[in-house]
Amino acid sequence: MVMHIDPVAGLPYSSLRQLRARRALSYEAIAYIAAAVDFIWLFGASTLGYFTYEYLAFGIYEDWSLHVGIGLVVATIFVLAMSCAQAYQPEKLIVPGQQIFSICVLFTGTLAFLFTVLFFLKLGATFSRGATLFGASGALAGLVCIRYLWHYRLPHAIAHGTFLMKQVLLVCRSDFSVDGLEKKAAESGLAITQIIRLSDEDAANPVPGEILRSVGSGDIDEILIVWSEADSTALESCLTALRRSSLPVNVVFDGILGGIVCYGCERIGGMAAFQTQRPPLTFLERCLKRSFDIAFALVSLIALCPMLLIVALAVKIESRGPVLFVQSRNGHGNRPFRILKFRSMTVMEDGSEVQQVTRNDKRVTRIGRFIRSTSIDELPQLWNVLRGDMSVVGPRPHALAHDDLYSSLIEQYAFRRHVKPGLTGWAQVNGCRGETPTVDRMEQRINHDLWYINNWSFWLDVKIICRTVVCIQDISKVY
Repeated sequence: MVMHIDPVAGLPYSSLRQLRARRALSYEAIAYIAAAVDFIWLFGASTLGYFTYEYLAFGIYEDWSLHVGIGLVVATIFVLAMSCAQAYQPEKLIVPGQQIFSICVLFTGTLAFLFTVLFFLKLGATFSRGATLFGASGALAGLVCIRYLWHYRLPHAIAHGTFLMKQVLLVCRSDFSVDGLEKKAAESGLAITQIIRLSDEDAANPVPGEILRSVGSGDIDEILIVWSEADSTALESCLTALRRSSLPVNVVFDGILGGIVCYGCERIGGMAAFQTQRPPLTFLERCLKRSFDIAFALVSLIALCPMLLIVALAVKIESRGPVLFVQSRNGHGNRPFRILKFRSMTVMEDGSEVQQVTRNDKRVTRIGRFIRSTSIDELPQLWNVLRGDMSVVGPRPHALAHDDLYSSLIEQYAFRRHVKPGLTGWAQVNGCRGETPTVDRMEQRINHDLWYINNWSFWLDVKIICRTVVCIQDISKVY
């Protein structure tokens, strides 16, 4: 059976055909437009920053050609670096946290490279440092603002047909849910306009006549197959039949196969191999991670000391009980430790039964609601990091009662303890935080934790910390 759906704006399929007939920019043009906007802005900000600074500081303009040249160099290097990092892809433009992180790293690197070249060429004295910094500050602020414009306006533009989406024929099982795939496909410029669902009876002949008729109609640009079975014979038959068409064919594996192929591919003896579980961190990697933990925790404790004292005083004044909540948790290698938090509730549960905090939980105090919504209650764990019980980034530790429960329900749960637990983690910056009322919700968190363990790098830790700062404003929605 062939079904017609529309993944954007709820328009009928006939409306998509009308949008397709209109003159629209190709979806790939978004990356070129974003790069051009950045280039123009950086060049303009450098030149305008020079004129503004010179006029405000001295009331005169000297040789401005040097700063125009600086603007051209900075804009060119930055745009090339962003392009190499694939940061102009439409699906990445709509994620402001990742974009801001990339901008801060690459823009800072561009300026550092420029200043290094000027230093070795002994040209530093010919440039106004004040004008350069003034222009750089304006350029950086503008780049951040442009990212939020992309975040808010690009989905709207795509939904209203400003950019031409590729029309996709989806081939999947009869019980496959299209909702999640539909949204992800739209972020990549793909509109699922036709769906052919295969029943169990189609296994022997997985390409019914509808597929070839749809392909031959000229309404389809690509074919996407979602394969849930490990039956390579049926898949091979499907792909062989589709070779009658010249259209590109993509295969997405669902279930256990999808979980395997998402890992990096290596060549072993001429064969493709997917490493589903990485070896432990090397000695140098452990030293790097521990050194960063000590430096980060020490600097943070010193810088946040006044705020920590104020919070401690507020907790003490509002309700009876200790300032700190201390609870046993399992750490690296299943070794127990005592985790520290600011007390945010009227109870001090630390036994065989621990009730999870829920939205509008009456046990949470007024001060507790505020410090939980801003994650301030977790800051005493910087001391746990300094002691070596925890790391800045890692899987969040759970109460011992919850460890025992989920270890019996989720097979891979115990693998989280192959690394130190963290203040923040990959699961938290991807929305898996707060209450876990169902096993499925906990499995989502575990899957993110396992991905982090298998893909760890120092720069991934830095990225997670930056995204944590960006996402902190959304944490209040959990409680």
